[in-house]
Amino acid sequence: MTSSFKHLLSPITIGNKEIRNRVVSTAHGTGYAVDGKVSDQLIAYHMERARGGVGLIVMEATGVDSAPIGAKGGSYLRNSDDSVIPGYQRLAKAVHAEGTTVYTMLSHSGRNTVMGIDGAPPLAPSPVPFDRSRDIPRALEVEEIAGIVQAFAAAAVRSREGGLDGIELSFAHGNLVQQFLSPLTNFREDEYGGSEENRLRFAREVLQAVRKAVGDDFTLGIRFSADELVPGGYTIEDGTRYARMMVEWGRLDFVDVSAGTNGSMWSRAIHYPTIATPEKRLVPYAKAVKQAIDTPVFCIGKITDPAEAEGILAAGEADMVGMTRAHIAEPAIIRKLMEERHEDIRPCIHANEVCFGRKQRGGNVGCVFNPRTGREDKWERIEPTEDYRSVLVIGGGPAGLEAARVAAKRGHDVVLHEKAGHLGGQVPLLSKTPHRRDYKIITDWLERQARRSGVLVRLGSEMTAEKVLAAKPDAVIVATGARDTRPRLPGAHLPHVYTAREALAGAPLGSRVLIGDWDGRNMGMSMAEWLAVRGHAVEIVSSAFRIGEDAELMTWHPAYERLMNLGVKLSAMEELVEITEDHAVIRLLNSDTREAACDSVVLCSRGSAENDLYHALKGQVPSLWLIGDAFTPRQLEQAIYEGAKVAREI
Repeated sequence: MTSSFKHLLSPITIGNKEIRNRVVSTAHGTGYAVDGKVSDQLIAYHMERARGGVGLIVMEATGVDSAPIGAKGGSYLRNSDDSVIPGYQRLAKAVHAEGTTVYTMLSHSGRNTVMGIDGAPPLAPSPVPFDRSRDIPRALEVEEIAGIVQAFAAAAVRSREGGLDGIELSFAHGNLVQQFLSPLTNFREDEYGGSEENRLRFAREVLQAVRKAVGDDFTLGIRFSADELVPGGYTIEDGTRYARMMVEWGRLDFVDVSAGTNGSMWSRAIHYPTIATPEKRLVPYAKAVKQAIDTPVFCIGKITDPAEAEGILAAGEADMVGMTRAHIAEPAIIRKLMEERHEDIRPCIHANEVCFGRKQRGGNVGCVFNPRTGREDKWERIEPTEDYRSVLVIGGGPAGLEAARVAAKRGHDVVLHEKAGHLGGQVPLLSKTPHRRDYKIITDWLERQARRSGVLVRLGSEMTAEKVLAAKPDAVIVATGARDTRPRLPGAHLPHVYTAREALAGAPLGSRVLIGDWDGRNMGMSMAEWLAVRGHAVEIVSSAFRIGEDAELMTWHPAYERLMNLGVKLSAMEELVEITEDHAVIRLLNSDTREAACDSVVLCSRGSAENDLYHALKGQVPSLWLIGDAFTPRQLEQAIYEGAKVAREI
């Protein structure tokens, strides 16, 4: 045990079982379930984190009946009959073999989902719609409420029969129990609504039914939003009082403290922290609950640094620390701490591009920084190859760095050539914008790891086809990125018009700046914020339905709010079609045009693939690969993924 982390690495007894350390990977939707059941992909995902040393894993929110889980439903676990038990048993056996304790979260989303394809409405205490779907839920009948209570109890029994170590009930994030509890979503006039006692009735019935079903010797706890974080909702003073009652009703072994409700977009951006959220945002709520009860308390909320987790425990603010997205990025945090390999820990930056963003696009959980996340069942750990090759990587952006790192770790002789005087591609420049500086953490880590793995880095080295052929490599990976090109429109090359890269590099900008956004993600919003905080009057124009439409929602909302507060003019569903010396011409949705006076114009686009060298080498070298933006301009996720994938295939 390293002395710097004596609290974090110390064991704790929860219920009747000792957990080897104080770190928990809390419940989070993965999208890996198949037909509502545990899949090989889900087992491999959790096994990797168990091998990495995490003390406790809580499996994702699992439906107790046929109602879908989450805003879009999708591939979620369902514990509504005995068919779930064999999968639980396989997962528990695999995780236990690595020394990790495993619980499951049982949940019912209530209104926080969408109408079924056949028109079946969501169910809720009262017909109050969810802000993302706006579907009107149907108010539950009293006999239906009783049925859901029994569904929770039956699911709990199946969890125990499946060999799991405990259960966490979801009383958080605006799910059904919280919907009954909240004065914002419960307008019933029967025994389940009105007074505080009545609004607590459903929670009490679920807790008592589940405890009776599993017995006193099985670990039972709740994830609980201690404060709704929205006007008119219950507050932390209410939440601490509710927690005391819930602990008594369920004879609970732990309380996992969160805050907020998925029924509010503003709240979601807090309880699902983003790159702009302060560290340890929700820890004060855990501290308040811990002061109110004698039961072990878990805390969550953007805790990625093991030193911060240690500090929380040392200060007595919580008994266990959730480091969930940290473990999505780096499964072996604990093992690397114990081996004193702190610099090898891949730090989560809460970019949300893949852990949340991919799910938003209908996919499953991954990591922008760690392409093996979610592919553990297909990608083995990197091991040295017996087929030693000389590998030439051209381009030191994220794609090239990851390709070089992985190839070197496999034992290949790797030389990386970068024509600039630094590594990281566009990232160091774009990280100058507000709340994006942590992106440089990724490329800095990739650079350190590549060099430590033996990659020979040559900066200021622009490669030509002749130079590559003279080196006689066995394999060539072209990762030359994207050219900084401008959209095709009249006036794009006037002297007061710049690309985002040119603006960040120091181009002289006038006081009134118009941004044309063809990226649709974070670039345009980040540039607008960067300019506005420097005193420029800024308008941003995009043909999308809203500015930053393709950005991940939890990141988008606070960014949009900041832009509004800075006075940025947000012109969505409009298109920049021409630039003149003193104004821009903008086409409206009805095809009319307007003129916008401006001193400078900044064009935000993804550029065009820089692939000339690839085409010059095609057919000239034994093995040739084209990756990242040089293949086609996209995002950081695809660049790092392709770098890792290609290096694994050499």
